[in-house]
Amino acid sequence: MTLGIVKRTEDDLTQWLATESGFISGLCQYDNEPVVLEPYQQSFLGNRSRFRWVAKSRQVGFSFLFALEALARCHLRDGHTSVFVSYNLSDAVEKVLIARQVYEELPLAFKKKLVTDAKTELAFESNSRGRRLSRIISVPAKPPRGKRGDVYLDELAHLVSDREVYTGSTALILRSHGQLTGGSTPLGRRGIFWEIDTQELRKYPHHTRQMVPWWLCRFFSLDVRRAAVEAPLMSTEERVARFGRPVLVEQFDSLPQEDFQQEFECLLRRRVVLLPPLRAHPPVHHRRVAAGPGRLRRARAPGAPGRGLRRGPHPRPLGAGRLRGDGGPLHVPHDEELRGCPLR
Repeated sequence: MTLGIVKRTEDDLTQWLATESGFISGLCQYDNEPVVLEPYQQSFLGNRSRFRWVAKSRQVGFSFLFALEALARCHLRDGHTSVFVSYNLSDAVEKVLIARQVYEELPLAFKKKLVTDAKTELAFESNSRGRRLSRIISVPAKPPRGKRGDVYLDELAHLVSDREVYTGSTALILRSHGQLTGGSTPLGRRGIFWEIDTQELRKYPHHTRQMVPWWLCRFFSLDVRRAAVEAPLMSTEERVARFGRPVLVEQFDSLPQEDFQQEFECLLRRRVVLLPPLRAHPPVHHRRVAAGPGRLRRARAPGAPGRGLRRGPHPRPLGAGRLRGDGGPLHVPHDEELRGCPLR
């Protein structure tokens, strides 16, 4: 049997470089070394779903991949915008820094002109007649309203306002026909990331899901191909001993098994959190004093006296009365109910 070599034409090369995977693999370098994509990273780049959802291990390169995909799309498309929402400002700056560094190492013939170079934003000017701008914008954990394009919600499960961020991000992909990507290490059975990833509460039929545990990454696994088939059928101790590299074994020995499974194997921790006992609000004492044509009630709460008015409904609203600065908060009705009532 003879093996034939099929030569690629210039058109094949051009079509390959016009894809995100080809642009990154063929043109991008990081620290003066070519970027080599993992199989799960290539699968992610080829996913054209409007909603991409990735449950991942720590340190498998998805934050890095998000920055590379955004940079590639800014060079392959005119007027494209990629928006990152990160855990905090430091992480937001880090993604822009990665894209900036890879941009510097691109071949000059494929570079667009960099016209905005800030810590949280990069803008590239198109070489075409329209001179349209393509941008990479990175913000800390808040809904990115007022923009449109691709949205990357990195470590969504760890955001305090995760639901607000997700709700405020979905509309950004409507007019731009972009993609919304949620990627995170799991954090228990809570939050919008867990709801969409597991669909235990309701169905999310338009989201495609991808799970990337440690044994699919060649930095952690001795044999990725065999581990992809055999590791899911093993216990944690067995797969770490069989496929784990020394750096992974050190992590396993340094963490409780529950924490290791959640951080590196995408398994949800079932730890019970003990909350402090609830305390009833201290009672409010009322006493009546004479004032003008009627009688009023002044509310005094235990503790240090306060000042000010509390407007709005009250179980026993006041008609009118005089205000004293040392009597604690005073409940009064709405303005309409006080019209025509004498105050002194």
